[in-house]
Amino acid sequence: MPVKHETICTHPLVSVIMPAYNARPFVEEAIRSVLTQDYPNIELVVIDDGSSDGTPELAEQYGHRVKVLRQQNAGPAAARNRGIAAASGEFIAFLDADDVWLPGKVALQVQYLQDHPDVGVVFGAFVRWHCQPDGTFSAPLSASNTTCKEFSLVAEHSGWVYTALLFDNVIHIITAMIRRTVVEEVGNMNESLSTGEDYEFWLRVSQQFRADKLARTLAYYRMHAASITQVPRKENNEYKVLLQAIAAYGLKGPDGVAASKSSLRSRLFDLCFSHGYFHIRNGDPKVAQEAFSAALKYSPLKPKVWVYWLFAAVKCTQAERGTRP
Repeated sequence: MPVKHETICTHPLVSVIMPAYNARPFVEEAIRSVLTQDYPNIELVVIDDGSSDGTPELAEQYGHRVKVLRQQNAGPAAARNRGIAAASGEFIAFLDADDVWLPGKVALQVQYLQDHPDVGVVFGAFVRWHCQPDGTFSAPLSASNTTCKEFSLVAEHSGWVYTALLFDNVIHIITAMIRRTVVEEVGNMNESLSTGEDYEFWLRVSQQFRADKLARTLAYYRMHAASITQVPRKENNEYKVLLQAIAAYGLKGPDGVAASKSSLRSRLFDLCFSHGYFHIRNGDPKVAQEAFSAALKYSPLKPKVWVYWLFAAVKCTQAERGTRP
């Protein structure tokens, strides 16, 4: 049943951490979505990660309302860690410089954390924000559900979510708000990971803290060619992070619920196969072949994997000979 909440009586400081790298076309919209929140006590920390397109200069135009830090390019984990170190808030939230929050997000999540002291993280749903045929983005629709007077949770993604995280990174970072004490307990994000650093962080968090998912849409996640998730990378970091978590924590969460071994094998297969498929279309055929080889360890009898493996092998041979397919 939905739980009615009381009116907010205090307004603890919320620190918003925004890593930014060459985000000039989008950063102002992201900043405005923070500064126009109907919550009176927000500090916004923008960490410019070595941009060359004027991103920090745009952010600095907001004056004292935005704290801008600059660093040489070191990746999103290092940028977020620097922002956390500079933050003063009791609560910490994250927004990437090309995404936007919907109205009411901050007030809603602060109230939830105040009402539920046993919860370390509160997050919600997001919408993938696709561009128009001409490359532009239409304005995000406002979501009236952020001002609703009741809290409803997504039960399967709330509570002790470790086993849920084994199958999907269900905590999307741009929708999350956490207590500062969570970071103080589990430590910073892993700066050795160029991607998947948030997944690794949430897996650690889920070992010690409850996380609840509100049945609300809280943010728009912009889909564009320059997004870090759209760039082919040699490392299959989500797969790597998952293997490390299983080795460190096993298949059972703090609540005693264990993940199915067969389902987890399917999850590992999917991570390997999708990494290979991405590279066979857009990246390095050698990386693709290695990924398909890894997928075969989990499901050696799937003909389509062998077909893609052979296709990748042919492309590797052609590349070595300097010929085109």
